[in-house]
Formats: sequence, structure tokens, C-alpha cells
Amino acid sequence: MTLHDKKTSRRTFLGMGAAAFAACTTVAAQKKIPQWESGEHIRVGLIMGEWSHTGNCWAKLINGLRGENDKPHFIKRTGMYITHVWHINSEKAEAFSQKFKVTNVVKSFDEMIGKVDGVVIDMVFQTPWTYKLARPFLEAGIPVYIDRPFTDAVWKAKEMIALSKKHGTPVWSGSSLESMSIASETIIHNPPESILGYETWSEGSDPYDFYTHGVHGLWWSYKTAGGGIHAIAHTTKDWSRGGGTSTILYDDRGSWPFLCTVHHTKRDDCIIYTKFKGKDRVFRNDYNISWDDFIWTPMIYTIQEIFEKGTAGMPDTHEKLFEKTQLFLAGFRSILRENGDFVDLDSLDEDWAVGCPYGQKFFKDTDDCKAYAKLLGPEKGEINPPG
Repeated sequence: MTLHDKKTSRRTFLGMGAAAFAACTTVAAQKKIPQWESGEHIRVGLIMGEWSHTGNCWAKLINGLRGENDKPHFIKRTGMYITHVWHINSEKAEAFSQKFKVTNVVKSFDEMIGKVDGVVIDMVFQTPWTYKLARPFLEAGIPVYIDRPFTDAVWKAKEMIALSKKHGTPVWSGSSLESMSIASETIIHNPPESILGYETWSEGSDPYDFYTHGVHGLWWSYKTAGGGIHAIAHTTKDWSRGGGTSTILYDDRGSWPFLCTVHHTKRDDCIIYTKFKGKDRVFRNDYNISWDDFIWTPMIYTIQEIFEKGTAGMPDTHEKLFEKTQLFLAGFRSILRENGDFVDLDSLDEDWAVGCPYGQKFFKDTDDCKAYAKLLGPEKGEINPPG
């Protein structure tokens, strides 16, 4: 019997009777008016990993943070509030709750069901387990945001998307860059359907690795240039130190198939985007700006749209989310197995998994992942934990 089988699920609620089920459903499902008009916050549950964007960046903008010891004060900027948190290490959950005034530290992640309006699963280095963490919430109709890179295997992506469709539960995973205004501006200047080639520079080199930050460049280009991708090749000296170049082969859009290039560099002060159709054009936009205001906030508002509006708030269709995930997985397989050669997105073995990015700079301690393997069961992958 799995942990999920032992814990609360949608079917458990249905067995409780109509009155109990009504009490456990989310505020968004019970009320016809949005939280904005009712004056209530959107209640957010956080499943927090060893290294998390919410713990390091987002929580101070969602819940606000009082400045102490000459540190800046951060004003709450959203209609959301993190009310529940779970970390596999309860001491770290308690420390987070004290810092950001989170009132509920839960012992089991699925205790949040019926108590929150949306869940953020934010655990970059424990990606192999996100599908198990998301499952009970997707079944219960509670919107789920999973921080990049969504998952590490095709079959896991298919499972989560199938549950999302079956229960009408929104699910999404994204990069902060694709939510920025620069993406919208790029699309205005270069409509995706008119692009027949591009070259773009994006964050993703030392000290960052391809697993955690290379996805920025891939998903930024996907947002601005659209889908219809046939294959990807990635060349790099060392994926754990980032860098390298991704070459993406697009299907024919009515003229011919074409290649595009993503340079994963440390040059994070600008993105240059070149399109070719008729006369060549160069679109350049500087994002050497306040990270809190212009990098994180748009991403947080995108998540809020999903929690508030349901599937209507999803910025990607299920098909696009799946293709984005294939793009990342095929790029990583090109690094690990194919010596930088092209990997067709549709040729990926569904059972092949990337695994955990052990040993690279940001993640040398494997204790948390070992704890996840003990709690939720081990997950096989190309990159496996020691021992």
C-alpha cells in the first residue's frame, strides 16, 4: 500500500457524505464570487523542498516580510497568503512558518486538502517525486503549480496531465522568464507564427546547472517562438556547471523546417531575439532590472491566476505543458546519452527518467532525497543518489 492509498483522497471525501464534503471543498469551489470581491485571501499550501524559490524569493512577496536588523521590509503584493507548509524536515518547516507568519505546519502534505485553494510544489532537487506529491491534490480538484522542471519522466508528465483533465484541476509549471513582460513584448514584435529562425541568449551557466536553470532558456524560447518542435540537441562540457548550446529543430510552418539556437550563458542583462522572415530583424530587451519587481512578481501573479480562475487561468494548454516538458527531457537526454546529438521529442522512452542532480554545486547534501525515497519510495533515474 502506498502513502497515497493510506491518506485522504477525493474518493475518501465522497464517502464522507454531502455535508462533510461541502465543508472540505475549497473556497473557490464553494463561492460563485471571486476571492477579490469577497475580500478573502486565496489560501496557498506550500510543499517545500531543500532548495526552494518560495523559501528564498517568493514568500516575502506573497506574505510580506517585516524588515529586521537593517534588512528591507517587503510589502505583501498579492491576493494570496501561504497558510500551510510542509517540509520533509519539520524543523525547516517551522523555521519558515516563523519567518513568514504561516499559521499551519502540517505533518503530512495531504493534510492540506480541503484547507487551501491552491498548492505550490517547490522542490527543484526532488523533482522525481513531484508527481506523487501532486496526485492527491489533482484528484481533489485543488489547483497545483509545480516549479520547474515539472517532472523527470514522460510517463509522470502524462499521469499528472491525465489527472488534471479527468478532474478539471488546473496544473502548470513555468519559468520566471516566460512570465515577464519581455515575453509579451517579443511576441508583439515577432509573432510566433512568423518566426522561421532565432538566436537567443539566456541565463543558464556557471554557477547554475542545466537541470535547474537551462530550462529557463528552453521555456523562454518556447513561450516566444511557439511549439511544433521536432527535436533538440544540447552540447556542453559539463551539464552540472551549465552553459552550452541548445539547437532546436522546428517542424515545417508552411515554408520549411528550421533550426533555432539557445545560448545558455551568464549574460543575464539582456536577451537578443532574431527572427527571419522577409527582412531580418533584431529585437533586444534589457532585463537588468529589479529582480523582485520584474522577475518574480509576474510569475507569482501567473500562479495566482490559476488558483483564482481554475483551468481558465492556465497560461499553457495541457498539450503545450507536455511539449515544454518533452523539450527539457529530450535536451537532457541529448547531454546524458546521445553525446549532444539530436533527440526527437516523440522518440523519448516513456520510462526513461533524468533523476536527481546530485553532486553539483547547489546540491551536495543528499539526506533530504534519501528521506523522500524512504517516505514515498525510490525513483529510478539516469542520475541516481549515492548509496
